[in-house]
Amino acid sequence: MAKLRLQKLLAQAGVASRRRAEDIIRAGEVSVDGKVVTELGTQVDPAHERVEVHGKRVRPEAPEYRILLKPRACLATLAPSSADTAERRSLTRFIPDVEVGWHVVAPLDFLAEGVILLTTDGALAARMSRGGGHVPMTYHLKFQGKIADEEAARLLRGWKWDGRLVRPTRVESIATTGKNTWVEMVVAESRPRVLKAAGETIRHTLLKISRVRLGDISFEGLKMGGFRDATKPEVKALLHDAGLAAS
Repeated sequence: MAKLRLQKLLAQAGVASRRRAEDIIRAGEVSVDGKVVTELGTQVDPAHERVEVHGKRVRPEAPEYRILLKPRACLATLAPSSADTAERRSLTRFIPDVEVGWHVVAPLDFLAEGVILLTTDGALAARMSRGGGHVPMTYHLKFQGKIADEEAARLLRGWKWDGRLVRPTRVESIATTGKNTWVEMVVAESRPRVLKAAGETIRHTLLKISRVRLGDISFEGLKMGGFRDATKPEVKALLHDAGLAAS
């Protein structure tokens, strides 16, 4: 095995995100062949050098990537403290191997539904933790009222959120009842509250959120609450969109 930077090894082993791994190294909590290492960027060969965190040996593992179709009225969390009840379901109801240590990437609100990612790749989880990074996501959004062409064009120009411009690459009305309108939007953003701000921009309340694609990954073939492993091409494309080189 080729040498890796120490913080990358810790991230690949699922110890922590790469940024958090840097803090662990600086704090003197990591040793290589019995010697404490605090210098960032230290190169190690995990096949021939013993890397330990708090005395426990660390070995790189191939990250896992799982696609799940989250139902409505479900908490997008696997935290042990999140009680799964009939009224307040959580993802623990659908995942049999919670002990793996999954990161929930691009979570959705309780009432939203759609594609989310579970992964043991700490680096990817960290990169996508603030709004999804640069990964394009396709949504079907139900707005109150009829969305006129000029209003869709206004959304396409973008809106401000937290001091930055959020700009979709596609906004298209796909169905309307006259009272409500479904809009397909492609935008590199995972936070539902940012999507709700889009409705505020054109003065239409956002009623429902359904994420139908995460990058190139769709919900096709999955029932609500169902999951599958991501394919190698899907993972490669996802890492590329997130700005991370595939290992």
